[in-house]
Amino acid sequence: MLIELLLNKVREPAFSLVRAKRLSEGIALLDEQAFDVVLLDLGLPDSQGIDAVQKVKSRHPAVPVIVFTGVEDEAVAIDMLQMEVQDYLIKGKIDSNLLARSIRYSIERKLVIEDLRKSEFRFRRLSESGIIGIAQFDAEGKIIDANDKFLEMIGAGREELALGHVRRWDRLLPPEAKARAAEASREFNDTGRITPYETEYLSRDGSKHWGLFGTARLNGDAAGIGFMVDITERKRLENEIRHMANHDALTGLPNRRLFRELLHFELAEARRNRKKSGLLFLDLDHFKELNDTLGHEAGDQLLKTVADRLRSAIRKADAVARIGGDEFSILLAGIDRPEDVTVIVRKVLDALLEKWLIAGRDFSITASIGISIYPDDSEDIEALFRCADVALYRAKERGRNTFEYYNEKLSTSAHAAQRKLAKAAVGPVPKSSSRGNQTQKRSIA
Repeated sequence: MLIELLLNKVREPAFSLVRAKRLSEGIALLDEQAFDVVLLDLGLPDSQGIDAVQKVKSRHPAVPVIVFTGVEDEAVAIDMLQMEVQDYLIKGKIDSNLLARSIRYSIERKLVIEDLRKSEFRFRRLSESGIIGIAQFDAEGKIIDANDKFLEMIGAGREELALGHVRRWDRLLPPEAKARAAEASREFNDTGRITPYETEYLSRDGSKHWGLFGTARLNGDAAGIGFMVDITERKRLENEIRHMANHDALTGLPNRRLFRELLHFELAEARRNRKKSGLLFLDLDHFKELNDTLGHEAGDQLLKTVADRLRSAIRKADAVARIGGDEFSILLAGIDRPEDVTVIVRKVLDALLEKWLIAGRDFSITASIGISIYPDDSEDIEALFRCADVALYRAKERGRNTFEYYNEKLSTSAHAAQRKLAKAAVGPVPKSSSRGNQTQKRSIA
């Protein structure tokens, strides 16, 4: 019911919602119809928590899943993300804009991944069609014969081959690939074959490419036939997919999962070097009102501009991530003095205060920032998150456009304020009409 009320407030795009009261009913609907996204409550009568996600993903792994829960549990959220859940939303802390944006991004990400998989499939078909580089090597590793595809891959010509001027295989490799090639050579000497492995190689112009390379011995002598398939495009796609898994699709910033990994690494470095680190929670002030006034497209542009300004305001050693909605986290690495944090925080606030031009309008935006310091406030990551969150609520209470360091006195008042805000967010949401002539996107809740 809450999801329906929230989606009814969305002006565009319009969503068509099909409701199932039990997980079994939802899976049956997925078996019968095609849906763009699944909105999954983790407290259904016949399945709860991770078990519900596993059942949906095992049956329909390609359908994006957005989960809803009434319990804010960081560990559960991480588990969900590792199961490739698209988003993890807390009941009472979402509004119609956040929900619509989450659905829209989940669908867009699914389409991108499908396109990438199709591209990879086409590339695999091309490889299986026999367009493979093949070369014959003598006992010294010299290329004595090759097909046109192999010569094309390394940037050599048929005349060079006839004159014996084609480079030896080991000279086609960049320095970082030669250790792996030496292992392959030992395997060839011991077994008469090289198990296909991925390696970088150099074309004549010095450009690097990726190839899948393998060799087999001919007639028991030292010579061999090698084959190579160019996998440069596949490597690019893998890197792109890896980037998508660890970065926010809208801003390109690290997402929550990558930020936690960066924080783990930085705290380990700080511990070894006896340094301090700063953790900042940043929340844009009144972003919802701006987003409602200017529209989703302008709101997205605003978030991208905020990301750019945050990048420019911090140091090269620091990191900024978009955690969700209008929430950002910043990691300040290798802090020598507490006042260094204040200098950077003021720089961040000043960067946001500069005039913005969004949707043809000039305006400015402010932010509230909560700060915790390692190891002063805690040496535990979860505790540092809680401390920064407490400080953030205190900054909001003070009137926004400000920052607050954590201290133990803040805990009681900030937790009370947080409960009050969460309680206020659970009230009934009035329905509003949606345009009937817009493209319908289907989801199941």
